[in-house]
Amino acid sequence: MFNSIQIFGMALLGGLGAGELSRRALALPRTTGYVVFGLLVGQSGLGWIAPYHIESNQLFIDLALGLILFELGYQVPLVAVSERWNRLSAGLLICLSTGATVVLALLAMDFSTSSAVFATALCLATSPAITIATCSDVGARGERTGLLFTMVAINGCVAFVVSFWSVPFLVEDVAIRSLAGAWEATQGVGVAVVLGGAGTAVVLAGAQLLGRRPEHQHLLILGTIVLSVGTAIYLDISVLLPMLLFGYLTRVLDRNKRVAAIRIASDARIFLVATFVLAGAALDIGVVVEYWPDAVLIIIARFAGQLTGVLLNRNRLGLGTASSIYLSIGLQPMSSIALVLLADMQTLYSGLEPRLTGALLTTILLMQLFGPLATQAAIKGFGEATYLQSDDPAAEKPASKKGFRGEKS
Repeated sequence: MFNSIQIFGMALLGGLGAGELSRRALALPRTTGYVVFGLLVGQSGLGWIAPYHIESNQLFIDLALGLILFELGYQVPLVAVSERWNRLSAGLLICLSTGATVVLALLAMDFSTSSAVFATALCLATSPAITIATCSDVGARGERTGLLFTMVAINGCVAFVVSFWSVPFLVEDVAIRSLAGAWEATQGVGVAVVLGGAGTAVVLAGAQLLGRRPEHQHLLILGTIVLSVGTAIYLDISVLLPMLLFGYLTRVLDRNKRVAAIRIASDARIFLVATFVLAGAALDIGVVVEYWPDAVLIIIARFAGQLTGVLLNRNRLGLGTASSIYLSIGLQPMSSIALVLLADMQTLYSGLEPRLTGALLTTILLMQLFGPLATQAAIKGFGEATYLQSDDPAAEKPASKKGFRGEKS
């Protein structure tokens, strides 16, 4: 009925309209409107966007993920070394707590251990796209927002590593379960790290040659991101870890401040809207009817693990009880990367149990719809939404920059 270019244009215009309606009429995040519009025109609604349309627009989705992951990594705030280790250790412990509760819930639901571990890895990741887009929409500014970015980045890296290492155990071939399979997975993680570092080296070297010329550096960074995404696809690895490292290392290693402060999110917006619409179009509401009880149990277990982990580590993070709860709420959006990984596993290995696949798809659908609300609620609870109630961001006053160290619990 429609060609790929028409679908992309429809996604941009329809998503724009639905997002604005969601924001202005219902006070909901624009990202919720994007996903709902996708549901309306996708296989769960009018059927204008078919699966082959989504596949033909995969390039735009990959570019959007690369741009937004770089932006997330670059926006992780620079803190003192001791504080950096506190946040890293807290993030790892939160992932451990979340993983433990989700694995136990899946095992209690009679799923196999290998499937439970892989599914848990998908559940560890918080959506970078929803976090960045929603924070941008509400004008999130402040230390807690920076902490949220840090936790989202750590969650994504851990999810990538765990899912990569758990893939061999989804396959019944005993040889793949051997040390050779684990070594191959380790090499894949190493390649992702090297790719992220290589992108950083190119940008830092280019910035030194170009000088602080924003228009030229913009092209330098954008071209390196596109090349890195293409290389990740060529090497058959997820863009998540290399692009997060690329963004983070670019900021950390730029000690002479040669890289101009460029917001790549503005470039990502055009692809991001289409990505959310296509993600909504790919989801099947009919799956919810059959698998919603399993999905609700996964969501509860995931939130319980995140909340427990954050509360146990609130002293490391310098948070009070209320802020800890809001941080846990902000970690709820499920990553669209989880959907990509799940599709890859179905295609390559067919190793996941059908019931678990349905439960995960339902979980992702629900958290694509309600995740932006969770992020918005968290930023509002932090008191760092600078223009949540205004349609004119320029008219809003900056948020208070009062710190949260030593906050009473």
